Amino acid sequence: MFKKTIAVLATVALVSAAFMSCASAPADKPVASKIIGKEGVPQPDWVNKPPKSADIYYVVGYGKMSNKQNSIMRAESDGRDQIARWVTVNVKNALTNYTNDAGSGDNRQVLDYLENISKQVADQSLTGVERDDVWVDAEGGVMVLCSFPKANVGKSFEQVAGNFQRNEAAAFAEFKAKEALSFLEKETAKE
Repeated sequence: MFKKTIAVLATVALVSAAFMSCASAPADKPVASKIIGKEGVPQPDWVNKPPKSADIYYVVGYGKMSNKQNSIMRAESDGRDQIARWVTVNVKNALTNYTNDAGSGDNRQVLDYLENISKQVADQSLTGVERDDVWVDAEGGVMVLCSFPKANVGKSFEQVAGNFQRNEAAAFAEFKAKEALSFLEKETAKE
């Protein structure tokens, strides 16, 4: 009887060991499944998490049209639109406001000068948008990774400011504004 009990216990131990060895991976480490696109290419990491860079702004554009080429064009357009919204938010505006009220008695003249070029900056700041990568999902939707050098925001601003045409009154107002700023700097430097 003693031998039968030991044999039963040994059998139970062997069966338990067999079940334990067939157990799956621990629950705290889920198995990652890669999404495979329509062209058999696994989904790149940038689809869900665009790269980050101090010098370049990245976005992911999406488009799904009747064919791949049109979908790419739509996705690129979406990417440029996202970049334009980002540029508009980050380039507040360039505003110069100067008022001069001079003269005495009835011989007074008021000269106002206002320059605001923020809209033009947003319209012209998209020079340099690049399509870095393309991925087609299982349903035929196209995702593109677009990049835009952050330095181009300032370059476009300088181009717009340089192209601005001034008339005589505006040139005089700008001269007076610079003169007033120079006077202010001299006066505050004395303190």
